[in-house]
Amino acid sequence: MQAPKIPGFFKTAKHRRFDFKTRYYDEQKENLDQRVKNAENGRSNIRFNNHWGPAKRVSANKTANRMVFIIFIGLCALSYLILKF
Repeated sequence: MQAPKIPGFFKTAKHRRFDFKTRYYDEQKENLDQRVKNAENGRSNIRFNNHWGPAKRVSANKTANRMVFIIFIGLCALSYLILKF
């Protein structure tokens, strides 16, 4: 049997528990799980992405390099004309 509770003005606070579930994110594991799931479903587009991805990147780099070269030639010509006069 418990003693009857007497209301009081000065109550001591009970301790609180720290209940935090830690979460970890492992990018390599997520990628592996996604590839396994895609392989089990029969949708394997990994080879397609690996084949076309670098080609797009190379094409974009060529275009950017060409623009930098054209701008450089234009600035050289402009500076030559300014220094000539």
